[in-house]
Amino acid sequence: MNVSTSALGVRRRKVATQNIDDEENSAVLKLGPEFQINQLTNQGDEQRLIALNLSEARLLIRAALRERKKNAKRSNKHQHQQQQHHHHSDKDLEESDEDEDEPNAKEDEISNIELAGPNSNEIMHKTLNYLTNFSRFKNTSSCDTVEKLITDFNDHCMEPLHPFEIAQLGTLECEDAEEAKSLIPSLNNKVSDVQLQSLLTELRKYQTLS
Repeated sequence: MNVSTSALGVRRRKVATQNIDDEENSAVLKLGPEFQINQLTNQGDEQRLIALNLSEARLLIRAALRERKKNAKRSNKHQHQQQQHHHHSDKDLEESDEDEDEPNAKEDEISNIELAGPNSNEIMHKTLNYLTNFSRFKNTSSCDTVEKLITDFNDHCMEPLHPFEIAQLGTLECEDAEEAKSLIPSLNNKVSDVQLQSLLTELRKYQTLS
């Protein structure tokens, strides 16, 4: 037992040393094969890697949950043969769907649990709450605008950004170019501080604090 524990300790020290080396070379992205630019779909077709920022992930998950909830309600109404009531329920639900994309829509832990449904697990609840707390852009309109801003920004970089870097720019709330390059070191050789600062300033205009 003592030998095993000692050996484990040595392995941990080697890993720590490797982490230090990785930090020193962080100006170059070292991502796994799942982050390769060209990906293969289940059908064997080639597709460019898609990386979502937290705001996009939140909208996508909530839209999927609302659709699932709406389909479940529709199925229940059909079973009870309440066609007229079913029509009104669907209409009300669609209206609530639109409200959920509004920047001032109330969103808290309780509303996330209700959206996920009674059969969802704790991981889903924690995921929704995490995205609620850390998503910068709460509605589809702002996310679309941010995507366009970063796409235009990427077109003028010295070297095209990796989808992971693009997602990080949409997720991290960086105050200035220095902070952004500190958190995403691989940007150092791809874009100037002036360009990056201009983008960060624009992004702040569209983020939702509430």
